[in-house]
Amino acid sequence: MLERRDSPRTALVTGGAIRVGRAIALALGETGWRVAVHYRSSESKAVEVVRRLEELGPGGIALQADLSEAEAAEGLVSDAVKALGHIDLLVNSAAVFPRQDPLTVSAAEWDDLFAVNLRAPFFCSREAARHMAVSQGGSIVNLIDTGADEAWPGYVPYVATKAGLASVTRGLARAFAPEVRVNGVSPGPVLLPVGEDSESYRARAAERTVLGRIGSPRDVAEAVLYLADAEYVTGEIIRVDGGQHLT
Repeated sequence: MLERRDSPRTALVTGGAIRVGRAIALALGETGWRVAVHYRSSESKAVEVVRRLEELGPGGIALQADLSEAEAAEGLVSDAVKALGHIDLLVNSAAVFPRQDPLTVSAAEWDDLFAVNLRAPFFCSREAARHMAVSQGGSIVNLIDTGADEAWPGYVPYVATKAGLASVTRGLARAFAPEVRVNGVSPGPVLLPVGEDSESYRARAAERTVLGRIGSPRDVAEAVLYLADAEYVTGEIIRVDGGQHLT
């Protein structure tokens, strides 16, 4: 159980400067969390998110790390703990989403993708859990993808990383219990891929859902907020896909 402190609760959001990670960081700020916003190269966007967090109340800090590097994940968590004093919540949102032909993808491209999308969340989680276990407990939320359960021929390595992250989520939920809860959120069409912003693409994405529309990053953020406070939920992966999995 995560006890409430007099001071603001604190969170580290990887990839918190852009896209879904940004929405999560701001939603946390709106509900009273102090947030460490991780970025790799989007420094100006991270600074802007921190400025918004300061306007919202508890504020935040920006932390840079290249999660493709082997030691970066644990270093990022340690830097966040030093800056915030403790971490109550880790959100592993940072990921890369390249279209790759499985007939031509190189070993180096495969390794780079797995380093960011799977290895980094694991080691961020492990380091965060060590701090949480000696503090007052905590929660970890991993951003997965509906593609983890689907066949996407243009994104085979990416989908493999997300399927692996789903497995890691369930395994760590058992390994870190009872002090630390580990859950996941699996978004469907809440943001269009970069370069795929045509009305026809949007319409096709909406048609694949039961609700007949694409969602928004805020929909994912709301699920993260729920899991951050759901003290009797662990090892769960919530789909936020408008019912796409039903079709």
